[in-house]
Amino acid sequence: MTQTALPPVAELLPHSGRAMLLDAVLEETPHGVVVSASVDRRHPYYSAECGGVPNWVGIELMAQAIAAHAGLLGLRDGHAPYVGYLLGTRRYRAEVTAFVPGKPLRIAVERLYLEPSGLGAYDCSITSEGRLLVQASVTVFQTNEEMHR
Repeated sequence: MTQTALPPVAELLPHSGRAMLLDAVLEETPHGVVVSASVDRRHPYYSAECGGVPNWVGIELMAQAIAAHAGLLGLRDGHAPYVGYLLGTRRYRAEVTAFVPGKPLRIAVERLYLEPSGLGAYDCSITSEGRLLVQASVTVFQTNEEMHR
């Protein structure tokens, strides 16, 4: 797939400041995106107790990656992203207890379906240096244009 220039992630998400957990959109796939995130001791969820960012933060990383995908599609369609909601996850499988500082994270999300009602699901994974860290199926709800009228 030929890549067009990908916008900064800040243009795709409503998050700002410390709430923005993603660094960049690395790649657009036919039905998703791959984004990057980094962890250091200044990360808003850093825990000295676990030596990094607890693995449960992975669900928010995945949700922000899904939001980046929706934002990219909205940008391409000429409108701001609609409000989206994380409904839940199935089969959240973590191979690590924490994301450790200095190890770059690669979050891949691939849309499985998006119904006209706005209900959708994505296959998601977080890897670092080629190693699978977390895998999940995430269910989301995205408002649509008719809901904004």
